[in-house]
Amino acid sequence: MSQHVLYCFAHPDDETFTCGGTIARFSAEGVQQTLYCATRGEAGKTGQPPLCTQEELGDVRTQELARALDVLGMNECILRDYGDGRLAKLPFHQLVDDLSKIMEQIRPDLVITFPPSGISGHRDHQIIQQATLEAVKKTLFPTKLYYIVIPESIAHLHPGKIHTTPDEYVSMTIDVTPYREKIAQALREHKTQHLSIDRVFPGVREGDLTRLRTHEHFQLVIQK
Repeated sequence: MSQHVLYCFAHPDDETFTCGGTIARFSAEGVQQTLYCATRGEAGKTGQPPLCTQEELGDVRTQELARALDVLGMNECILRDYGDGRLAKLPFHQLVDDLSKIMEQIRPDLVITFPPSGISGHRDHQIIQQATLEAVKKTLFPTKLYYIVIPESIAHLHPGKIHTTPDEYVSMTIDVTPYREKIAQALREHKTQHLSIDRVFPGVREGDLTRLRTHEHFQLVIQK
């Protein structure tokens, strides 16, 4: 079992949308976990009707993230303010160097991030994946890098446009069935993002978990 897991994502809620069940499961198993979030999500939606102003959104989503992480059992959150929707304009080496320093400090034996597609195709997702990959390549200690992926065989369960991964590339599948309510609770904490939650997980905010995943899937990319 892993001793320390580092999750590298772009926005508040990425962690819950993609692998909230894994976070909750690892927490129950006593694994130390750290989330690196590159932005405060200030360019996202404010809700319908709006739950805050656009100017307030970064602060509000920061608070939402903290509450969601409490639900899931995350030990530590490293939150940066590199600009929601602007990671491609940030000097790439700055993001890689930041991630490298954190990895050297906490020495995770498991790192999790998006696949190259970013799943949704969001440019910020793709940039954080690229930077995480480069940072892991630079590490001098034993570690593994996994992408959180959607296997092609279950693409029909996911509404909207997503990028999938061939099933043969899936290296690890984690049963999160016992933690579905934790995922739902964490999703509900991201209140300003209720439009996205209702689109991806219809009914979950009202307590219907039938459309919520039972397994989370990962692709091993690097093993040192």
